Amino acid sequence: MMKHDKWPAGLMAIFLLFAVTANAKELTIQGDAGQYSLNNHIEYFLGDEQTLDQALQHEQWQEKYDDSVLNLGFTDQAVWLRTTLTLPEPLTRQWYLVIPYPLLEEVDLYLVRDQQLPAIYRTSRQETESRREHARSYQVALPLPRDLNGQVELFLRARSATSMQLPVELWREDRLLLRFSHLSLYWGAYFGVLGALVIYNLFLFLSLKDLAYGYYVLYIVSISLLMLCISGAGSAWFWGGHPILPRYALPISTALASLFALMFARSFLKWQDISSRWDRSMKIAAGLAGVLIVYTWADPINGALFAGLLGTLVIALLITVGLAGLRAGVAIARYFVLAWTSFALGSALYLLSVFDLLPVNLVTNHAMQVGSVAEVLLLSFALAHRIKDERARKLAALRKQQMAERQVRALEMQSIEQAMHDSTTRMPNASLLNQQLQAMMAQKKRIALTLVHYPQVKDIASSMGHRLAEEVFCQLIGKLNHKLAGLGVVVCLESRQHAYIAIPGFGSAAFLIDLDEFEGPLEPFIEQVVGNHEISVHAVRLPVLMNLHCGVAVAPEHGDSTEILYQHASAARDRSESRKVPVQVYNNEISDFARRRLDLLTALPPAILAGELELYLQPQMNNTGQELVGAEILLRWQSPRFGAVPAGEVIEIAENAGLMDVLSRYIVSQAWKTMQTLQRRQLNITCSINLSVQNLTNSHFVTFALAGITEHAIPTNRVIFEVTETSMMHNMEAVIGSLLQIADSGCKIALDDFGTGYSSLAYLSRLPIHELKIDQCFISQMCSNQNDLGIVQNTLKLARALRLEAVAEGVEDNNTRELLSYLGCHRLQGYLFARPMPLDKFCDWAMAQHH
Repeated sequence: MMKHDKWPAGLMAIFLLFAVTANAKELTIQGDAGQYSLNNHIEYFLGDEQTLDQALQHEQWQEKYDDSVLNLGFTDQAVWLRTTLTLPEPLTRQWYLVIPYPLLEEVDLYLVRDQQLPAIYRTSRQETESRREHARSYQVALPLPRDLNGQVELFLRARSATSMQLPVELWREDRLLLRFSHLSLYWGAYFGVLGALVIYNLFLFLSLKDLAYGYYVLYIVSISLLMLCISGAGSAWFWGGHPILPRYALPISTALASLFALMFARSFLKWQDISSRWDRSMKIAAGLAGVLIVYTWADPINGALFAGLLGTLVIALLITVGLAGLRAGVAIARYFVLAWTSFALGSALYLLSVFDLLPVNLVTNHAMQVGSVAEVLLLSFALAHRIKDERARKLAALRKQQMAERQVRALEMQSIEQAMHDSTTRMPNASLLNQQLQAMMAQKKRIALTLVHYPQVKDIASSMGHRLAEEVFCQLIGKLNHKLAGLGVVVCLESRQHAYIAIPGFGSAAFLIDLDEFEGPLEPFIEQVVGNHEISVHAVRLPVLMNLHCGVAVAPEHGDSTEILYQHASAARDRSESRKVPVQVYNNEISDFARRRLDLLTALPPAILAGELELYLQPQMNNTGQELVGAEILLRWQSPRFGAVPAGEVIEIAENAGLMDVLSRYIVSQAWKTMQTLQRRQLNITCSINLSVQNLTNSHFVTFALAGITEHAIPTNRVIFEVTETSMMHNMEAVIGSLLQIADSGCKIALDDFGTGYSSLAYLSRLPIHELKIDQCFISQMCSNQNDLGIVQNTLKLARALRLEAVAEGVEDNNTRELLSYLGCHRLQGYLFARPMPLDKFCDWAMAQHH
């Protein structure tokens, strides 16, 4: 019986298959099939007919014979489709007419039997989605009546503000749900990737405060909105029942994506720093995107068309900008170019299918999604590479900063080292000495602060050069430090280099003696320590012990603070210099002396103006001592307040206080008046005037002095300027220039205190000298000391060899006078003949000698 029942069914199937083959516009639906494509079973036309009745009366239906998707491009007209369905038996399951193109805004479905109106069934996309009684779908899914059977005609009216594509399919509900689940997995993965990138880059933006990440987040959000419209996921999950919404969302999301892509590219590649031209182009394109957003609200239909054109322009611009970035040496631009090229290919395939230039298929439908995923992933790689580059730059900057900090610390340590040590000798300076002194005074220890000054070191610097003087000083300090180290009572100032000496200044030294550990007299001990050293420079042994000045102050007797102790030690050192003693321990008398010096300094300028300073004259006799041939002009100050102030003290105060120019101008002005008086008294003798080193280094003073000679009509051959050997050592070139100026005027130059220095022989041939004055320290002992006699003899021989006159100072007895006369000395000066006298007394004395 069952076999007999199968025969009619088989014959029916063969008949239906023949019928389908014979009529391409008629499709037979079998219940056991799950899906049918209607693309090659439809007829269609474009028109504005609004009702089914009008569509039925339309006569120009176009037949479609292939299985391709009906693609009408951008059109503002509605499209009508019809096809015939044959259902041999009623449908037992729910079936759907599916249009896999979610951008259709209006879709109306009509079922007509035998072309008789009214339609037996009608539904629309909006109605179906608003009820949500049927299965969700990412496409337009219109349910068919479940009791449908027989032969019916299917009419479909569709309209869209964007492109018009009509892929028409029939799906059984279970198969549609299965497809929906597969698409949900696909789109879930797609939007999951985009969401993860949004969260990740948003975190980076909030952490790094870099606008590039913020623009990238906004760009991904815009792309996500665009893909929600294109994919149908938006209709399936968010705005179902509102198919008009994508009309606005599609162009706006495209414009936003273009805008944020441009902003991201500008910030990412930093084009404002690379090329103003490309930066200006991106700004213009961003402005167009903003205009499109506004325009879309007024005309969304054309806005969609313009959005596609703008997207194409922006993608081309971004690829071009990326290539320009590569040429400019921006390494991460390669990711940028690959990303936008991928998106451009995907978008191009999709848009070409939209404009009906490529067939609609699986590839073109999903090309834009694939391209966008590739793009955002590549851009994420670019941002990751950017983070890596920035991290590398920051690490490099951090290394540079650390290196700079180390260098700064090294410089700080070096500065501290330099601040605490003398640059020449590398010994501690006064700062380190002061720290040690404060610490020991805080412990109530009895300490002797000793300040030593070697003035000849600076003399060597002026005459032989600073480098030689530094070598001399370093050797001297080295030997002195070595000697102090072995005494056991001198405080070690720095254990690292076993330094016992501090250097308060070039040519000076200081050290501390722990008197709690010391026994015996202090002054002889210090003199023996500091004054018995010789140094060797270029194989020449020079005794560095002459003109030694040393001051000592003891804590707590002479001061309860380091400042006062330094002050008293300095005062003692100055007293050592003025008294010509090697070591001077501070006492109250020194304070009185220091106060007196300060008072003298204050009183000297008004004394000069008041004329309190006088000029005395000391005679110079011929070699026999019988005839007056000249006089030396000497300064005397008989102060009403201080009494007789020694000339050396006056000169020293003037030199230290910067009053030497004022004092010297006063002296030479009075000297010219004195010589005028001598001429009027018929005393035609030479007059010697002493000049200091400050006078010789001041060209204005020499000019002033010579101008005074001319003004007072004094014969220049009667004027002798005396300069000391030590003055030659200070600024030799300036001194020689002044001496040459004096010699060219016709005045004579005498070298005073000859023999007390050690550099005059090196420069004697360069100096315009006319006289040599032998210092009284040799003259006074020449009769009893063979060494002094030898010095005097050799000096006189040198004078004769150089054709210079010789003047002997300090002649105080006849034996000395006779010996000097015998040796051939030209002039004699000393107390044997007369002491310095005021002008009137000198004139009387000279007249008496003449008679």
